[in-house]
Amino acid sequence: MKVYSKTETDSQIQKTWMKIQKKILQKYNHCHVKIYTFNQSRYLRINKESLLPKAKNVSFSGENTEAWYPPSHGDIYASFYNSGFLDTFIGEGKEYIFVSNIDNLGAKVDLYILNHLTKPPNGKPCEFVMEVTNKTRADVKGGTLTQYEGKLRLVEIAQVPKAHVNEFKSVLKFKICNTNNLWISLAAVKRLQEQNAIDMEIIVNPKTLDGGLNVIQLETAVEAAIKSSENSLGINVPRSRFLPVKTTSDLLLVMSNLYAVKKHTCKKKSKVFTKISPSIVLFSLKF
Repeated sequence: MKVYSKTETDSQIQKTWMKIQKKILQKYNHCHVKIYTFNQSRYLRINKESLLPKAKNVSFSGENTEAWYPPSHGDIYASFYNSGFLDTFIGEGKEYIFVSNIDNLGAKVDLYILNHLTKPPNGKPCEFVMEVTNKTRADVKGGTLTQYEGKLRLVEIAQVPKAHVNEFKSVLKFKICNTNNLWISLAAVKRLQEQNAIDMEIIVNPKTLDGGLNVIQLETAVEAAIKSSENSLGINVPRSRFLPVKTTSDLLLVMSNLYAVKKHTCKKKSKVFTKISPSIVLFSLKF
């Protein structure tokens, strides 16, 4: 399943995107799997000085091209519900969805975790599972899982006061980081969405557009819904399930001979590897 930005109102962009999408999906024609796609929402950017929407009308093109933005991955619940696929999958007898970042090459369905969800030891169905892993110095900016007022909660660095940022980055105090590998009950998503009960903290993301205008984007994180779920759980998983590729340095590392692709998953070659992954530092010098 893939989530795409909403473009159906601009016919030219839609036609171009449909061609790209068709080309991407052709790679999976030999696989016995059906791939569904649905659109993400668009939200209005807010002028930081006036606190008014940047858009002058509801058009998505022309002078309003930069007036809209995709509201981060916390929008998946509303978009998934509105797409109709949530009801479709529930009607087909499906119970859980596995959600992961597209850049996490270590993310895959783990049957041991799935078995724990379908056959919980305490007999209580689990509605939300977040995979976490031991934090390293490479993950100091990543979110962490905490417990507050009897509920599991995600804390992102953007929510931390400046005076406590260094404390938040400490690998000694906050020892785990969020992998963004999530297991979520479909029935729970439907119930919470229909009750308007998914409570996610708003993340204020300041941006500067190409023209120099300072704007505000209001975003949410998909993992933040963990506090709205019943019997939620955090599972500490091996580092092999968290292999994000966000920079050129990350890409060079996984393309090296230290990694290999096995069963459609990028894995470390254990014979030439230590527990701590090496880091590649690229300088900005131009030759």
